[in-house]
Amino acid sequence: MEYEAAVKGRLKLKGTANKDIQKKLKKKNKEKAKNDGESSKTKEQNETPQSYKQPVVKTKAQLKFEQMKEEQQKKRILEKASKTHKQRVEEFNRHLDSLTEHFDIPKVSPGNLNATALKVNQPTELKESELKEITNPLRFPDYFGVRNLFRLKDLFDAKVHYGHKDGTLHPNMKPYIFGSRLGHIIFDLDKTTELLQDALNFTAHIAYKGGIILFVSHYPQHTLTVENAAKEAGEYAHAREWDFHLLTNSEKIYKGVTRLPDLIIMVSTLNPQMQEHTAVRDAAKMCIPTIGIVDSNSNPNLITYPVPGNDDSPTAVQLYCNLFRDAILLGKSKKSEVPSS
Repeated sequence: MEYEAAVKGRLKLKGTANKDIQKKLKKKNKEKAKNDGESSKTKEQNETPQSYKQPVVKTKAQLKFEQMKEEQQKKRILEKASKTHKQRVEEFNRHLDSLTEHFDIPKVSPGNLNATALKVNQPTELKESELKEITNPLRFPDYFGVRNLFRLKDLFDAKVHYGHKDGTLHPNMKPYIFGSRLGHIIFDLDKTTELLQDALNFTAHIAYKGGIILFVSHYPQHTLTVENAAKEAGEYAHAREWDFHLLTNSEKIYKGVTRLPDLIIMVSTLNPQMQEHTAVRDAAKMCIPTIGIVDSNSNPNLITYPVPGNDDSPTAVQLYCNLFRDAILLGKSKKSEVPSS
């Protein structure tokens, strides 16, 4: 039993073991614990923190070596800068040579620059190809000046930002919504201005090319405003009940070949029963581009140029009609300015 107790160490001994052996084992355990604590203290004392480390003293040779490194880096940076400067000068000279060849400018040395030597011999008459390139509206982002027709404040004053109630929001209209106020949806007018400018620019292009533009609306309260805007612009309007075969089966209805509109402007994409207007689906079938004022309860997927905004209030509808009328007139006026080939 004494042998078992001595071998097992800290484990509990059997009741038959002697008390002397138990005391000896306890003393040994205490001495081991003391030795472990002292060794950990000595380790902590030996390991000094970084804050108490002595500062590194550099010799003169090391300081000179570091200065030499800094000077070499500065030289390399200056060499790179000079190289880029030389390359820029060469590119500029090449560009000047190409300009002199195009405009017949006499080459002059940089020391003998005179005002008379820089005169450009402009051609008196332009060719037809050059005229077409200059007057091409597709080369300019706002050739017709459509962005000057309205401001964001005009949309706010016309109550374009008002939508329907919160429960009527169409899931496809979420990207154009700013938030809700007192239970009503509010449109983001920053996005509305961008999309409306694109739509007006497209209408001006269609009018410039001599295309047919059709105004469409199904609300009786907006019939007169839509028809008057179409008359003033010199285009067409359909503000009555829509015929289902007007676009898809026009040849049989009119008994002959008919020309379909090149653009359809929809003041509202819904009918009075709050259903999608038939012209939206028919225009998509016939591949006719459409511009639609899309309210918060409408679906903008089938419309080429959707414009998120209020389509119920008379002030907003009047603003839309005036803007599209002015864009059409701008396109036609630009077309009359271009000389006929």
